[in-house]
Amino acid sequence: MPGRYVGGMTLPRSTPSAQGVDATGLLALLDALETPGHGTHSLMVARHGQVIAEGWWAPYRHDRVHLGYSLSKSFTATVLGGLVGQGLIDLDAPVLSYLVDDLGTLHEKWQRVTVRNCITMTVGHSTEAWDWRGENLPPVGGPDDADPLLPQILAKVPDGEPGRVWAYNQVATYLVAQAIAAVTGEPLTTHVRRLLLEPFGGLPGRAQRTLQGRDLGFSGLHVTTPAILALAQSWLDGGRWQGVDLVPAGYAAQAPRPTPASLAAAETGDWGYGYGCSFWNASHGYRGDGAYGQYAIVLPEHDVAVAITSEVEDMQHTLDLLWTHLLPAVDADVDPASDEVLARRLTDLGHPPLTGEQPGVATRAARHPDSQLPPEYATVSVEVTDGGHQLLRFDHPTGDLATLVGNGQWLESAWPTPFGVDLPIAASGGWRGGAFTAELRVVETPHTIRLVVQPDAGTARLDWRLVPLTGPDPLLAASHPF
Repeated sequence: MPGRYVGGMTLPRSTPSAQGVDATGLLALLDALETPGHGTHSLMVARHGQVIAEGWWAPYRHDRVHLGYSLSKSFTATVLGGLVGQGLIDLDAPVLSYLVDDLGTLHEKWQRVTVRNCITMTVGHSTEAWDWRGENLPPVGGPDDADPLLPQILAKVPDGEPGRVWAYNQVATYLVAQAIAAVTGEPLTTHVRRLLLEPFGGLPGRAQRTLQGRDLGFSGLHVTTPAILALAQSWLDGGRWQGVDLVPAGYAAQAPRPTPASLAAAETGDWGYGYGCSFWNASHGYRGDGAYGQYAIVLPEHDVAVAITSEVEDMQHTLDLLWTHLLPAVDADVDPASDEVLARRLTDLGHPPLTGEQPGVATRAARHPDSQLPPEYATVSVEVTDGGHQLLRFDHPTGDLATLVGNGQWLESAWPTPFGVDLPIAASGGWRGGAFTAELRVVETPHTIRLVVQPDAGTARLDWRLVPLTGPDPLLAASHPF
């Protein structure tokens, strides 16, 4: 089948059997992923550069971006490789030589931290050195202003030897992102778009940034599942996309290799195979990944690339399911009839919407003090709309957060945020047993809000399925287009 524009990405589509993969293994993978209350949002699999399986669990969609968390680091590392290939950044130059006018004013360890140390997380810190949450910083500013984070970062001198001590550390990738911006005069996300998203088919992108508008580099990137698969496929093809080098061949060969310092770290499971240039090695192949189950998986020995987005706590479990069900299906006896069964299954995926068994009623409740959402979400009103659905209204200092809640279906709303962008919400719910229960999926992130209103008690529990790394306030999950 020739290449065609499908799902926002130019890649040929094929069938599992045509590419030597038994579709029954992929069906078994779906069965394993779809346990009750599962958190899978999307899955794409390519073999020999052709997509053989792709599906999104409603209300998630192929064209919707999704927060990758630390999968952002692998996009940053790819951009870095492209700039290294252009001669704009030297991996062995001190990273702060791109950011500080006089290195001699710095502690001598900081003077010796190279770009390579940063992208491999061998800065020398033995523990995470990023602890900023916005405290004591100017609330306004721009990327052309002095970075108020840099003095705080430099105040934490590495306690170990740069290049010899590894620790998973957000500071390292943040410094790379700022070096890229300083050298090129353009933020990291501009390069993500130009080098990756545009060649991948003009795919959309959004990003979370600091209050001063600086790209994080280590997190915050929102991309589609097709973009994640394209990233994995480009690395499977040696750093190339459709015959064009994204990164130099030497960098492509080096980036997945774990550093000795990372191999000496006390990591377990598939994280125990070491860390390269913002890619984890694994028992099979290597990958970029992000919190709560975002994966770009590269399997050179099988010529397979995999992209997954999800909301899971046990990320090793997802990898185990891939090793158990996908890998044995590669180069196995194929069953072409199962291709059609798989195709139908993939078009009918979805998280079951909540339904109500009782007529809707109007009520108002105060936030339960044990709720995980912050006190700013002081009260919740439930109103009845036409068609048996409900309208939630959250009293919030930023304004009225109105949310349509489908009874037996997902309905979408957008919450305004103080950052000038909206936060998309897909919600379903209804009245059961005298209580109103709803799920509010923050659909451009991995996260879900669980709401239970008890009119008799006059309270509403507002909790997270898994609390975002950005904190308990949903509005902090908002992202900006780039």
